[in-house]
Formats: sequence, structure tokens, C-alpha cells
Amino acid sequence: MTAWQDGASGTGGGGAPWALARMAPTLAPVAVLWSVSSWGYYALADAPGVQAGYDDAPVLFAVYYLGWAALAFAAFRSVLTGAMTRPGIAGNAAILAPIPAAYGAFVALALPLLPEVSVWRAPPNPPEFMFASAWSYLPKSADILFQQVLVAAMVRRAYAAGMPIRAIGLMMAALSGGFHLTLALDGFTALYVARFTVAATLFGLIVPHLYLRARRGFAWTYALHWGFYAADAVITQLVLAVPPPA
Repeated sequence: MTAWQDGASGTGGGGAPWALARMAPTLAPVAVLWSVSSWGYYALADAPGVQAGYDDAPVLFAVYYLGWAALAFAAFRSVLTGAMTRPGIAGNAAILAPIPAAYGAFVALALPLLPEVSVWRAPPNPPEFMFASAWSYLPKSADILFQQVLVAAMVRRAYAAGMPIRAIGLMMAALSGGFHLTLALDGFTALYVARFTVAATLFGLIVPHLYLRARRGFAWTYALHWGFYAADAVITQLVLAVPPPA
């Protein structure tokens, strides 16, 4: 019995080499949803009358990614809800609900107390979050929800296809780490790319254990994903803070 299922019996195990081939019906639509959502974000941000970025139009982009999260859930509903009992769904929802509220309090009350990032200490082509307000975390929270629905679908499908948890972890680590390496194509610094790539790789290694072995895995995985951005923002603002007056 897995914790994700909260009572339902699992179909994973075995670790047959051909299990990866059985992942194609899941990986292909995941790639499409992820790619089209990214393209749509930039198309929407560049549209006339729309200010670009999470910080400029937080409600618009929060609704945008909530829509994608709902679409992803509908696309993978069979593999997601088929692995959960009704109490399991209710339990994840009950734990997940307070998490955005807690992080909302963090960005509204704690982040404003931190020193601002210095434009002189910031790297060239800095990522948007370095100078973003607390409002930017609203669409980011919806974006993380969308990503975690896709991750959950891949993990559940791999387990159903017969892949052992260790193999799923290696697969997710390669996918997550490899995807974040593409940040280098956007001109970000090597340190920024390395930091997010290492974090994504480690996250990929442990996420199958959270989904398949920990109670309320979806809620805790979402919290861990969001928490990384919160911790990174705090460290960044402290390291790159505006120098105090002499």
C-alpha cells in the first residue's frame, strides 16, 4: 500500500526495461502541455495592453496557470484519481489548502522586512524574482501547482508501468535537472543555472518517495517545491542586499 493511495493497492514494481516505453502516452502530453503553456505565457506577456511578468500582472497569470493546472488534471485524471481513494483526495486537499495561506503570510509579512537587492550587486540579466514584489508569488504558486500535477502524473504512470521507485527517481532527476540546464540559454549566470539544476535534480530523486511512500505526498511535494523558492529568495536578498549607509 502506498501513502499516495491511502488504501488503494499499487500496481508498480518489477522494473522491466520496457517500462519506459509504456511512459510515452504520458511523457508526450506532458511535454506538449509544458511547452504550449510556456509559449502561451510569453505570447500573453507580449500581447498589446498586457504588462509582462508575474509582478506586473499577478492575477492574470495566476488565473492563466490555474487554468493549465485544471487542464493537466483533466488530461491525467484517470492515472491521478485512479490511484487515490476519496479520503486520500480529501486529505491532500485539507493539508494543501493552508500551505498557500502560510506562504502568503510569509511573502506579505517576512519578505518586506528583508533588505532590497542592490542593482550593483545583482548579476547581469538577473532573474525576474530578484526585484519582484510579494504579488509575484501569487502566479508562481499557481505555476507550481500546474507543474506538480504534471510531475504527479509522470510518477504515478511510471509506477503503474512497473518501474521501481529508485528508477523513477533517476528518471525524474534526469528530466528535472536537464530541463533546468536550459536556463543557460536565457543568459542567466552559471551560478544561477547550477543552483537551480542541482536543486531540481535532488527534488527529482526524492519526489517519487514523497508521492508513493509519504502520507499526503502531493501536499508535501508542493510545499517543498514552493519552499525552495522562498528560501532562495531570502538567501538572495541577504547576499545581494543594498549596503547599509556608511
